Amino acid sequence: MTLPGGPAPLDEKIVLSPEWLTAMLAEQYPGVVVTGTKVTERLQTVATKVRFDLELDAPIDGVPPALCAKGYFGPPDNPRLRGGTTEVAFYRLLASHLPVRTPPCIHAAIDDDTGHGLLVMEDLKVAGSTFLDPLTTYGPEQVARTLDQLAALHVATAEPKAGPGWEAFDPRLESLMGYMDTATLQGLMDDSRGDDLPDDVRRADRLLAAVAVIAAQSRTEPGCLVHGDVHTGNVYEQADGSPGLIDWQVVQRGIWALDVAYHLGAVLEPELREQTERELVDHYLDRVAAHGGTPADSDEAWLLYRTHLTYGYFMWAITRAVDRPIIDRHTRRLGLAVAFHDSFGLLGA
Repeated sequence: MTLPGGPAPLDEKIVLSPEWLTAMLAEQYPGVVVTGTKVTERLQTVATKVRFDLELDAPIDGVPPALCAKGYFGPPDNPRLRGGTTEVAFYRLLASHLPVRTPPCIHAAIDDDTGHGLLVMEDLKVAGSTFLDPLTTYGPEQVARTLDQLAALHVATAEPKAGPGWEAFDPRLESLMGYMDTATLQGLMDDSRGDDLPDDVRRADRLLAAVAVIAAQSRTEPGCLVHGDVHTGNVYEQADGSPGLIDWQVVQRGIWALDVAYHLGAVLEPELREQTERELVDHYLDRVAAHGGTPADSDEAWLLYRTHLTYGYFMWAITRAVDRPIIDRHTRRLGLAVAFHDSFGLLGA
């Protein structure tokens, strides 16, 4: 069925219109007729997420009572317009086949003319799930549960496993390094995000050199799919506390330690991380074995963890389009972890 306004409209009003929603839902739920919507929440960061209740002319089995639309709504010259294509590809090709909790996706499409990607998912809040804030306080027990999800993802996608369309998930570090030059990056690292960090960790040249080593490893070492951005703002918890993962915009092929190091460095207070990180890395290895994978040697894994803290630090060092308290917290935490473990030195940077 042709959707009025296209498969991924740039106009949020079209996506929320009864006409578009009826045509979209009818592909999966024949006979459904949407008569109206009621927006319950609208969150705008880089992308926009709109939660809304559905009004139907008659009940249809299986139709969710509420949905969440995620897109880069706005003018066609929006420079971030194509920012959601990787996440759309993830939901279209992989999400339903992986042993990882993600919001059930009803519609994932990219408009061929504009390049805009749109997701329409079930609104899990109505079922009692809680979507965490990037500034949420996280503890080791919660980390252990999230590490189980990461282990399941990594085992299920460990190379040489691959499938059609996996080229959409190539390693991203080399392209991310081209995002800005050394001088621009140094300017960011010299602002408030660098407070409390040692001078040798605030050097953009060392950071880029360290990231280049990790990027080379990602191209040559056996890898898996990694989420790439596992801070608390990209985690939700079901009513029973079981975690799931959202915001798959930077999903890519890489080494498992990229996710594990980013997660621990971002979500734990530095003192707590120092006390628990070795045990948590070993817990991750245990969960890899539990999911049928072959875990790395503990000492080898510990080295990879310490070096790959560089990735998360880099990601927050280059971030601009996020609220300052979030940037400052994550840059500080990950930068202190890099300093504590001498990650740059371990990489020869």
